[in-house]
Order: sequence, then C-alpha cells, then structure tokens
Amino acid sequence: MRIGIVIGSVREGRFGEGIGAWVKERADALAGELGAGQEDVEFELLDVLEFNLPIMRVENWAERPDAPEQVVRWRDAVAACDGFVFITPEYNRTIPGAFKNAYDLLSTEWRHKPFALVSYGGAGGVRAQETWRVVAAAYEMVDVGASVALIRRLDFPDGHFERTDHHDRTLGTVLTRLVELTRALGAA
Repeated sequence: MRIGIVIGSVREGRFGEGIGAWVKERADALAGELGAGQEDVEFELLDVLEFNLPIMRVENWAERPDAPEQVVRWRDAVAACDGFVFITPEYNRTIPGAFKNAYDLLSTEWRHKPFALVSYGGAGGVRAQETWRVVAAAYEMVDVGASVALIRRLDFPDGHFERTDHHDRTLGTVLTRLVELTRALGAA
C-alpha cells in the first residue's frame, strides 16, 4: 500500500515543507505497526512545487499524448498511490490555487481513494479543510474524518512548527485511520 503525502503550498517561505517532513517522519515510524500482519505500508512525499506544474489549459490534459512531461510525472505519481494525506495551508479562507490546479489536472487518479487532511493557518486551516472535503467529493474521494489543524500563532510561535506529543498522537490517529480505510476500500 502506498500513501502519498501531498505538500500543497508552493509559496516562498512556506510551512508545508516542514510539516511534510514531520508527517513523513511520523508515518515512517508507524509504518511497521500500521502494516503488521498485512501488506507493507509505504509513504511518499509528493511536493507540488517540485513538479512545476503548468496551469491547466486543456480538460483531461494528463490523458492526452501531448501532455507536458511534468503533468505525466504528476499523473503517474498520484496514480501509484492508494490514499493521500493533503497538507494544505489556508489562503484567503480557502485552498491554495496551485494545489487546486494540481488536483484539477487529474481525474481518475483521485477517484474513490481515501484522504486525510493536515492543515495550517490563522484558524488552523479549517476553512481549507472544509473546501477540500467539498472538492474531493467530486471524485468520490473518501475523507477519513479525523484531521490535524495547526494554528499559526500557537503551533508556530517563532515562525517554525513546534510539534508536541499531542500533535504526534493526533497525527498517529489520523494516519492509522487512513491506512485502515485504504485497506478496507482496497478489499472492497
């Protein structure tokens, strides 16, 4: 089983990269426990910034033979995943445009797959979470329900994420539910 950890911010000075490293570290630490008695669980970072995706200009672009190389790489990376952790900031009370564009470039690659949310912002990124739940419903993605919401003034006091045992436990619950749901949907 492969879970993609998608870092959705491309802004300079973004917090998403550090949060992504934390999620990956915790996921890798839990992987043996989460896969116990089952197939292996693998977590992979998918950083939207590193794919350098163009703005979507053509519907179903990723399926066309003339699709740009970076769109094909993005399509293949997402298609290889069985579930996702979306790491999303809240910008102007919604999700980042670059992340939404990356999502919109694909279609069947997202369909029926489970996802979990790790958000951050002034109010914990909860409006971004709400938006992702609506957006993901279009491809019948399945929300695990549990999430992590990091509040800028509390969780980033010096401009860097300061994780606590509470953060680690909450993320552990989210990842456990994601793996369980991914396994259940794969068996269905």
